[in-house]
Amino acid sequence: MKKSQATTFNQLVDHHLRIALRDIGAIKPWFDEEVQEWVFEHHLYPESCSGTTRKEVIKRYPLYLRQFIEQRLKGNLAPWVEKRTTGRGGRRAGAGRPKGTTKEPTKTVRLPLNIASWIKSDPSHLEQLRHLAAN
Repeated sequence: MKKSQATTFNQLVDHHLRIALRDIGAIKPWFDEEVQEWVFEHHLYPESCSGTTRKEVIKRYPLYLRQFIEQRLKGNLAPWVEKRTTGRGGRRAGAGRPKGTTKEPTKTVRLPLNIASWIKSDPSHLEQLRHLAAN
């Protein structure tokens, strides 16, 4: 990279860093009992920072974020790093059969093709089989 290109790229990174820091707002680390360190991360950027003191995290987070933005602009991030999901996994409201509806219990049975075709050809055949089974 030429010197003028490097300067332009660094200016672009600085511009994106200012935007990111404005989006994030105040850097307020919290103490994580699990790792016994101060931690800060933000949902807008998949970059986190930890340290032994609050001030250390506040000082280092912009540096970590700058490296992340630099790699993003160079296209060096794996696709899954910033992948957004729709959040459709698991149980959702309104999914499934509505309450109060019932369906006749069924069981899978393997039949020869000619018998299965005969049963499907006319709904009255199914009633005839039910009548035979009841007797």
